[in-house]
Amino acid sequence: MRIRIATLGLLVLSICGLFAAVETRRSEVLGTGTDWETPVHLRDTGIPGPTVMIVGGIHGNEPAGARAAGQIRHWPIVRGKLIVVPRANVVGLGQNTRYLPDTPKEQRDLNRNFPGDRLDDGTRGKLAAAIWLQILQHKPDWLFDLHEGYQFNISHQPEKGREKSVGSSIIYFQGKEMDLLAKRMQAVANATVTDPDRKFTLIGRGPKRTGMVSAAIRHLEIKGMILETTYQYQRLSVRTKQHRAMMNVALRHVGMIDRDCVDVLAPASPQDHLFIGIYDDAGSSERGVSNVVSRLEAQGGISCVRLRPEDIRSEVLSLFHAVVFSGGSGSKQAATIGDGGTKAVRNYVEDGGGYLGICAGAFLCSAHYSWSLDLVDTHVFTGYREIEGKGRKSMWYRGKTSKQKMQLTDAGRKLFPDIPEQVLVSYHNGPIVSPRNHPGLNAYKVLAHFRSEQVLYPPQKGTMINTPAIVQGSFGKGQVISISPHPEATKGLEPIIDHAIRAVARKR
Repeated sequence: MRIRIATLGLLVLSICGLFAAVETRRSEVLGTGTDWETPVHLRDTGIPGPTVMIVGGIHGNEPAGARAAGQIRHWPIVRGKLIVVPRANVVGLGQNTRYLPDTPKEQRDLNRNFPGDRLDDGTRGKLAAAIWLQILQHKPDWLFDLHEGYQFNISHQPEKGREKSVGSSIIYFQGKEMDLLAKRMQAVANATVTDPDRKFTLIGRGPKRTGMVSAAIRHLEIKGMILETTYQYQRLSVRTKQHRAMMNVALRHVGMIDRDCVDVLAPASPQDHLFIGIYDDAGSSERGVSNVVSRLEAQGGISCVRLRPEDIRSEVLSLFHAVVFSGGSGSKQAATIGDGGTKAVRNYVEDGGGYLGICAGAFLCSAHYSWSLDLVDTHVFTGYREIEGKGRKSMWYRGKTSKQKMQLTDAGRKLFPDIPEQVLVSYHNGPIVSPRNHPGLNAYKVLAHFRSEQVLYPPQKGTMINTPAIVQGSFGKGQVISISPHPEATKGLEPIIDHAIRAVARKR
């Protein structure tokens, strides 16, 4: 088992006067050297208080709990001990499968491998044993297991022979304290929902036997809950926020935090790690967001946080080294974040933050439209033309996805050293740009040119070939990279995204 220890000075007041307590932070690794090797994060404030354990990702097709737990572990706790296992089923999460891959059928559901009617029933499988050992060692007062259902419990009508989905619910054993707490958690979760058919429900029957929380409650007298969001029809950023909102209520209830931490999405002082915010709402393609997140997080040393429109404000953006707006619709992205979000992104970059725009995000950061962010001095070839036999057509649209030739410049080869000079890249109606000569904006640097073009209408002919495909510019103290095509969706060109994000990332 590997262990990493760090300390954080924390000043607190006591009845006796002013004294210093030192928060201890340490990380351990479960299953060192195995395929399911996964970290456990432990924090001890040194101040008497509750011990709370949070587990996410027990089922690999339920990523919201894993991401929420990974964010909650950075919250500023004021007393007690916090133990977090963000990615319990790390292999399943990697393959987006509920079960433990390559495991005997009777052990494949990790949450059915804990003690049942009797404590001496024991656990099944090494991973369940390792997690149970953490519970036995730390003896938490509270245990929260973050999950997702496949449908909304309040409205789901199961087929004959199937169980009703527990999605969007709080599962616990009824009791005075637990009832009051569950109702408060339900209220904040429901504040994120507008459709009455998607509201959270309370399930007071308690968790199923052989489940982790059930075993902890029945045999160890630990207070516990299972929190369920729903992964159908809701973006990951929504579900993750629902988990954070509920846990915010729970941790305030036990006195572990003393302020609202729902929007604490990254640590205030990250060390040797990049935290990247990526916009994940109307105007962004879910597949595009997932491609970027998967690519960046696969490199190690980078964590991505999916941002809701309400997260696009200065106090949240300041937590990140860079922000990403990926493919989709630039105008919809702008409309969704609104004038306040536009101003917040501009202020963030001007103050030294990094911006990476891909396709729609490249439209957004241009200086062309009334809704543009005006971060980089790019004019966009667009407008309407009357096309014989077809009517009035917009020039930005060039048809379905295609492969186009792209050539790196000397500056591009320096920034992307592992990419060949000439490549074929996936293109899907990204902006065709040229200098705008906008007052107050610096000239950009071209990192790559298109060396072919896609033409749908005659007026487009000759307007794409030899124009910039990737440009880099500065805005205030920050850096901006605008990418018209989709290297993140082109096999072999994915490293362009890694290099680009590191190039624009704010040095903190």
